[in-house]
Amino acid sequence: MSKVEIRLEDQLLYIENVRARMNQMDQEVVEITELSEHKVYTSYVVVTKDKDVNKVLLFTELVDSKQEAVAETEEQVVKYILVFTDGKKIKYAVGKPEELLKKLVQLKVKVLTLGLNKRKLSLRLIGYYVNKYQDLTIGNQCLRVSDTISAPCEFPVAAKKMGKAKLLLSNPIKKASVSVKAIVEDVETISSNISAEIEINGMQVRYGLPKRKRKLKVSKTYYAPIAKTIVGDLMLFVRRNARGNVTLVTRPLDEYEKSGRYRFWESNVVSATMYGAANVVRKLSKKQVNLFFEKETMKAEEGAFDVFERTLQDTTSENYYIIDERSDDYDRIKSTKNVIVKYSPKYYWLVYRATNVITTEAPAHLNILRSANKYIRLRMIQYKFVFLQHGVTYMKCHGPMSAFVAGREAEPSYIFVGSKKERDVVVDMMKLPEERVLVTGLPIFANIDFKHINQSSEDYVTIMLTFKPYEERLDDFENSRYYHAILDLFAIAKKYVPEDKILIVAHPRIEYLLATTSLKDRMWQKPVSDVLGITKLMITDYSSVGYNSFYQGAGVVFYQEDIEEYQEICGELIPNEDEYIGKRAFSLEEFDEIMSEVTEDGHVMLERCRTEEHEKNYHSINSFNDGKNVDRIYEELKRLKLV
Repeated sequence: MSKVEIRLEDQLLYIENVRARMNQMDQEVVEITELSEHKVYTSYVVVTKDKDVNKVLLFTELVDSKQEAVAETEEQVVKYILVFTDGKKIKYAVGKPEELLKKLVQLKVKVLTLGLNKRKLSLRLIGYYVNKYQDLTIGNQCLRVSDTISAPCEFPVAAKKMGKAKLLLSNPIKKASVSVKAIVEDVETISSNISAEIEINGMQVRYGLPKRKRKLKVSKTYYAPIAKTIVGDLMLFVRRNARGNVTLVTRPLDEYEKSGRYRFWESNVVSATMYGAANVVRKLSKKQVNLFFEKETMKAEEGAFDVFERTLQDTTSENYYIIDERSDDYDRIKSTKNVIVKYSPKYYWLVYRATNVITTEAPAHLNILRSANKYIRLRMIQYKFVFLQHGVTYMKCHGPMSAFVAGREAEPSYIFVGSKKERDVVVDMMKLPEERVLVTGLPIFANIDFKHINQSSEDYVTIMLTFKPYEERLDDFENSRYYHAILDLFAIAKKYVPEDKILIVAHPRIEYLLATTSLKDRMWQKPVSDVLGITKLMITDYSSVGYNSFYQGAGVVFYQEDIEEYQEICGELIPNEDEYIGKRAFSLEEFDEIMSEVTEDGHVMLERCRTEEHEKNYHSINSFNDGKNVDRIYEELKRLKLV
C-alpha cells in the first residue's frame, strides 16, 4: 500500500506518496526559504488512502544554521513548518507555530454583548471550535485579556461546521468577566486584544473576537470606542482594531478628563445631541467648514496656521484655527479672527459641524489623543482629511499598521508633498491614488529662510532622536535605549564642541518620559522651530527633522546603531543607501570618527557635513525653496473647492 513520507533536508521539504508504481506527480521538493510566512500552499502530490485524509503530517520547528551564532541575549523568532492534509490534498506553510495551528483549528465566534464599568469587563459570546484533525491534542480554554489576566470560557469543539439548530443544542453561549482592578494593576501596554485562547498540542493559541457581522466590510468606524470607564488616573475603553476584533485600550488620564467641563461637554447625552444636530445642519448646508490645527492643538509653527491665515478672506467657506490656551503660541495668535480655544462651547460645536480638517497631524490631534468619546472619534473618521504634513515623508516607513494608510483611521483624502519622488513613495507606501497626492511643498518651509545657517553661524549641535514605540511603556525610562543613546552621543559630542553648544530635544511623544530622567534640566524647553533655526549640526536617527535642518543650512548626522531592531518593528526605512542627506554612523565608534571629521577647533565645518551628493539628494526629495509653498497649497484647496 502507499505511504506518505515527509522529510526535511537542508532547507528543502520533500513530499512523497510512496507507491509501487510511482510517477513524477508522486514527489515534490519545496525550497523552504522561498515560502511566504503563514501562506498556505497546496502540493500537486495527493494522498490515496482514506486514513491519511485530514491528518497532520509534520509540525516541527525549523532550525536555520545561520542562527547558531546569534547571541543568547537576542530574542529569536521561532518559526515552524506545518504539513497537513485537507481532504486528500496535501498542504504546507511556514511561520509562527500559533498562527499555523489556526490554519487547522478554526473558531466561529461572535461577541453578543460587551460591558465595561469600574468593577469589571464582561462579555457574552456565542461560538465553537472546528477541529477535524483527530491527531491534535486539545487542552484548556479561556478568555485572555493580557498575558497574566484571563477568565474561564470554554466553547464546544466540533469535527465540522454546525448548523444553527445543532449549534444551539451544544451550549455555545458563554459569559466571561475579568476584574477591572486586576487590569489596572497589570497595565503594561497601551492596547491589547481580547482573545479566546485554547491549548493545542501544548501551545496557547489566541483568536481575535469580532464584534461585527461576519460579512461586513472592515470599516474605519471600528476605531470608535464601544464602552469606557475611568479608574483612578487611568482611562479604559474598548474598541475594535483594523480587523474588527475587540481591543482594550488603557492609557493615563488626560488632565482635562479630570474636570467638570469634560464630564459635561463629553457626556453621552451632550455628545449624542450635538452629533445628531450637526448631522442635520450639514445636510441642510453646502458650505465647507474647515478646522485647522497642529500637533495636539498646542502649536502654530508647522505651517497649518499660515495656510489658515491665507483663507481668512475667503467668502465661500468658513475657516477656524483650533488651539489650546495653554499653548506657548496662544498669546501670539489669539487676536486673529476665527481662532477658537480648544474645549470652549464653540469648539465642541465646530468639532461636530465641520466638514473638513486641514492639518499637519492626524485628525486625532483635534481632541484628546486616543479619545474615549465615540461621537468625537466618529466625526474624526468622517471628516474629509487634508494632510499638510509637518515633515518630509522620506525616512520612516508608514507600514500596514500606520494610521495614515488607506483604509485606516487617518487615511488622508488629500496629502501635500515636497517632490515627485516623495509623491511616488506616498502612493506606494500609503496605497493612495496618485491624484490625491499633491506636489506643492510643505507649509512648514514657507516661512523659513533657505540656507540661512552658514559657516559663520554659532556652532549649535542638536541631539534629537525619534520616538521608539516599543519603549513608551517602560517603567523606568532610564533603562531605555533612547535615554542611553542621548547620554552616549552627548559624551562624544562634547569632545569636539563646547558643552553649552549641545542642545537636547526630546521627541514630543515621549518628552514627559525623558523629563523623569537625569536629563530633565538639559532638555530644550522652547518651541522646536526655535531650535531648528539655530542648529548647525543635527544629530538624529530616523526623524524627518533632518530634512528641516538641512533646508536651513545645517549638516546632518544619522546615528542608527539600532537600525535592525527599529526596522523589524517599525518597517524598512525609505531612503536607499545612496539617498541620504548626511553621514551615517552605526556604532558609537563610527559616530566619534564622524564628529572628528566634521569639526575643527570646536567649530562645525559645514563643507564637510554637506557634500554635493547630499545637496543633490536633498533637492530630489524636497524640491521647493522659493517660499511659496503656502500659495501653492491655497490654490490647490481652491481647485478642490475646499475653500
